[in-house]
Amino acid sequence: MMTNGKAMMQLAVAVAFTIFLLAQNGHLVAADTNLQSQGECRKLDTCRCEYPDGRGIDLNHIVEKIESYMFTIDPANQDEYFFHPCSDIRFLPPDSGTNDCGAYGYAVCRKRTTNATSTYQRLGTTKDSTFRSSEDGKLYLVYKIDSLTITFQLFCTEGTDKSFIFFESFESKSTDQANNETNILLFSPHACLIRIEEISSSSVGSVLLILFLIGTFTYFTIGSIVRFMYLGARGIEVVPNLEFWKDLPSLVREGVRFVQNGCRVEHTPNSDSYDAI
Repeated sequence: MMTNGKAMMQLAVAVAFTIFLLAQNGHLVAADTNLQSQGECRKLDTCRCEYPDGRGIDLNHIVEKIESYMFTIDPANQDEYFFHPCSDIRFLPPDSGTNDCGAYGYAVCRKRTTNATSTYQRLGTTKDSTFRSSEDGKLYLVYKIDSLTITFQLFCTEGTDKSFIFFESFESKSTDQANNETNILLFSPHACLIRIEEISSSSVGSVLLILFLIGTFTYFTIGSIVRFMYLGARGIEVVPNLEFWKDLPSLVREGVRFVQNGCRVEHTPNSDSYDAI
């Protein structure tokens, strides 16, 4: 079982590491200093969003760098938070027992201990995630389930490959009790702006190629079925327009020669031309 003392030590290390980044590199940015002019970050999937200029945030690589989950403690009430972005997991500390987080999977889970009794509560799954941009250029990853909302403010950290989360301060304002909203800071190099490659926005050429392949498949499939079922064709004879496909190589050669000849018809002498002479 992870003791509170060990957890608080991890939290202190994370805070110290952040201060080091601020002091030494000056590279800590709230998502990006240019986000203020970017507009809304459109959600592409559970961990990616894209601005109108094609740049955006991709948090998928965070998962590759962590062994199980990201962890932090709310210093105001000692609640423990487990975070696994991009995909739902069921992994928890060995003493977790049966609970909603372990039974159904979670992206965000909270452990609250009261009178030596621990309760794990699921605060969000990947399907509950959205991206939200503020007017001052800050970017948030938000999870909302029932009446509970948990918000991760994204900070770009350059010069390191580590990602971590912790609460903004030791004051109780980190959790808005009136709105059931919890605010956590997410520091990661993967919260920096990058060029987003959106596969879903296909080019005209890709669309035409897909249509061509679908048309070709439909042509051969339906044609072969018709010739087999209704015309009694067997073997290679089921191929529709078989003679055309047999002649296709020679037709291609003639087309190539026609182009090489400057698109002029090539007159080949024959016996009739000699007779005429």
